[in-house]
Amino acid sequence: MAQTVRKVKAIGFVTTEPVSLATARLHLRLDTEGSPPSNPDDALVTALITVAREAVENFTELTVAVNDFQMKLDYFPTAEINLGTWPVNSITSVTYVDANGATQTISSADYALDTFSKPAQINLAYGKTWPMVRNQPNAVTVTFEAGYTGDTSPVSNEMPKALKQAMLLTITDLYENRGALGSKQNYEIPVMAQYLMAPYRINMGP
Repeated sequence: MAQTVRKVKAIGFVTTEPVSLATARLHLRLDTEGSPPSNPDDALVTALITVAREAVENFTELTVAVNDFQMKLDYFPTAEINLGTWPVNSITSVTYVDANGATQTISSADYALDTFSKPAQINLAYGKTWPMVRNQPNAVTVTFEAGYTGDTSPVSNEMPKALKQAMLLTITDLYENRGALGSKQNYEIPVMAQYLMAPYRINMGP
């Protein structure tokens, strides 16, 4: 049986953006004053950092900022579970609704996270099979953490400099053209930013 369409949503909050306000100010050549240093456009720039990061994530299908996610499936696939993104740092749990309607948790010894594959996937341990689930929507729930962690322990995973530069180019474009954005139906990421991100796209496409 083929895997159903993945339904994924963030269940946490991004606490640290990969581009800091200070770095964005520097790239935009914004002057600061006072202590701590500030600029009148700080709130706007902070918002644009998030918008640019989300644009990079949408374009590449990577998860750039660390966050927690849940993925819902109607049933288990025949083999691996495709998580649809990368990098995935850890699997919090894999649960399912059994035939009696009770929620069960699969032992972490029964599966392994494959971080070499892009997108990341969950593979069954040798000799193991996925259990039968109740015939209902969203019977399977996978909870996991994804995103570039930098050099923090226990997972060290630096964000590629090209992706950070793509964010900065997008922030600059959004900042300098913010007055015209209201008239655009679809925002287009700067061509140079697209060029920098292209090698990192999970699923290459137009």
